[in-house]
Amino acid sequence: MSDAGGDIPYRSKLRPSDIKPLLPWVTMAERQGTRHLIPTIVGSAIDDVLQASFTGVNLFDFMPKEVADRFDAFYTNITDIPCCGHMVRTLAGENGLMRGYHSTQLPLRSASGQIDRLVGIVSVSKEQPLLTEFGKPQDIQTVDITAEDYIDLGFGVPKL
Repeated sequence: MSDAGGDIPYRSKLRPSDIKPLLPWVTMAERQGTRHLIPTIVGSAIDDVLQASFTGVNLFDFMPKEVADRFDAFYTNITDIPCCGHMVRTLAGENGLMRGYHSTQLPLRSASGQIDRLVGIVSVSKEQPLLTEFGKPQDIQTVDITAEDYIDLGFGVPKL
């Protein structure tokens, strides 16, 4: 953030070639208001382990209300404070549960200057895919959020 003058950098400053080894586990998304988060990039390793592609899909379209409220508050904090967020979830698919789905997200500015973009990295504790064959986002559910933490980027963090 130092080259951004201590402010949130613009999305255009992040070049994929700068993070090439991490790209299979990288996500980028646009937050377009309440319960509207659309991944624009989901790394190939994430697609492989989930056996579904979430690129271009509003994540809230397939989420139970009780999880959606907390999930929306998490992303609202990241873009509105702004701060870094880390969440650990348990996902479910036809091959059982995937515990320890870690997602760390950082805010970015869009070309208009609004903080409504995110870049993140995902790690998983289970390599067996959640689905037997490549499926659809609605085939995977977030069944639990087991941890939620924030990192101060100089603008504060929410009170938990």
